[in-house]
Amino acid sequence: MRKRSVSVSIVAVLAAILGLASCQKNRMESVPVLSVGINRSLKSAPVVMADVHGLFQKNGISVDIKIENSAVSLFDGLHEGFYDLVCVPEYQAAVHAFADTDFRIIAVLNRNQTRSLVYNGRKVAGIADLERKSIGLARNSSAEYTLYRALLVNGVDERTVSTVYYTPEELPGALANGEVDGVIIWEPFTTDALKLTGLAARTENVHFGRDMYWLLVTRLDISANRTDDLVRLLSSLEESIGLVNKKKSETVGQIASALSLSPDSLILEWEAYTFNLELPQSLLVSMEQEALWYQGRYFPEIELPDFLDIIDVEPLSAIRPRHVTIAVDGGSRVP
Repeated sequence: MRKRSVSVSIVAVLAAILGLASCQKNRMESVPVLSVGINRSLKSAPVVMADVHGLFQKNGISVDIKIENSAVSLFDGLHEGFYDLVCVPEYQAAVHAFADTDFRIIAVLNRNQTRSLVYNGRKVAGIADLERKSIGLARNSSAEYTLYRALLVNGVDERTVSTVYYTPEELPGALANGEVDGVIIWEPFTTDALKLTGLAARTENVHFGRDMYWLLVTRLDISANRTDDLVRLLSSLEESIGLVNKKKSETVGQIASALSLSPDSLILEWEAYTFNLELPQSLLVSMEQEALWYQGRYFPEIELPDFLDIIDVEPLSAIRPRHVTIAVDGGSRVP
């Protein structure tokens, strides 16, 4: 009888263990998963820190992060279903809206002023000296619009400046090899260009006080059907931004390690950033300005998109309504 009792007890314990494992497996399978595409720069810090500190898991969501060298091709990955969300500059959203509107902007992660003109100081005296010079740009990036504004501010006729297109990774070498006189570039490629070009290299900021908005963008089907998951994601990023803003000295090394960047290069550009989860009215103004320029240059026969149609305020309004100051139907969402 005693042996039977022990046997029954073992069976009961095994059943309990198997039942617990099954419950844990079911809970793991029930956790929603989102794939997020980011680029290898400080702009991606909120996503990186949320992952490092387990904030996504804390808020009941699993996030699969994929890192590309630049944000230029992330939108393609979003449309192809490779990503559920991507982090991209507002310029890309503005120009993509001419072709289709099957995406939604759900938040701004940061504002930054990190585009620079890096040039050969033996050939160029500065931005005002770009007449009859050649400038390297990353195709499909905001660099072309940035160059247009820089020339306008400095009184240089853009028709006198030739542009040559490269991938972002090719730009530092193109400058160092003398293929172009300057490049519009950003980190980590700015540091690469300065190192390769050597003592002749010079750099100037080309934003002239204008903010670039780094957006969190999702597909229309995700926006329409997974609002709760987007709220969980944004809640995680809100906590992450708090860490980035309050504990810079502690987070620099973590961000650099996750993105394979130099901590020194991150510290140098940190002051050009404002990390804040928001949907401001100024975003709409910036996108409309970019779209007007893009329309005039490439698609004068196509009407401007209505950018309010591609902005989903619901997820951010659920956690930070006062951070949503963009005008929507019925007025601002600010209480």
